[in-house]
Amino acid sequence: MKISKIVLAVLAMCAIVACNPDNGDGGNSGGNTETWSDSGSHVGDWALTEWNGTTDLSLGVYLSLNEDNTFVLYQHFSDVLWEKYEGTYTLSGNTLSGVYSDGVKWADYTIKYNNGEKKQIKLTRKSDAEDVSIYTATDIPAEVVDNATAPAAVRSTERKRFL
Repeated sequence: MKISKIVLAVLAMCAIVACNPDNGDGGNSGGNTETWSDSGSHVGDWALTEWNGTTDLSLGVYLSLNEDNTFVLYQHFSDVLWEKYEGTYTLSGNTLSGVYSDGVKWADYTIKYNNGEKKQIKLTRKSDAEDVSIYTATDIPAEVVDNATAPAAVRSTERKRFL
């Protein structure tokens, strides 16, 4: 009887491990089995498509990383309005860092690339490995670009920034 319980426990553990998709780099990316690498291109327009393992997002984030090391971040949380932040970024090895135009620094992120059919970048916050954002290459909708406002124009209080 004890042996059958042990066998059942081992089989249950094997089933759990087999059902837990892993992208091969030690982190689960919500079922995405694409291969992430240290080489690729970060330049372009990106939409946040997964955050901390979920694709059911109640927020919108678009990020434009330009060749001249400038960025534009469009975001909206619970507000209907899109906010626009600008600044500069640096890429040193696989560390992506940035500074908003008002001098506020982002967190440092490790960047990985998925150069497969669905071109993506994965940003993992260096100070919190559980904070993982996956961005998919996209065109930023004209209505977002045209209607986004600087945060100071939205409210006078300090606004939370996604990066």
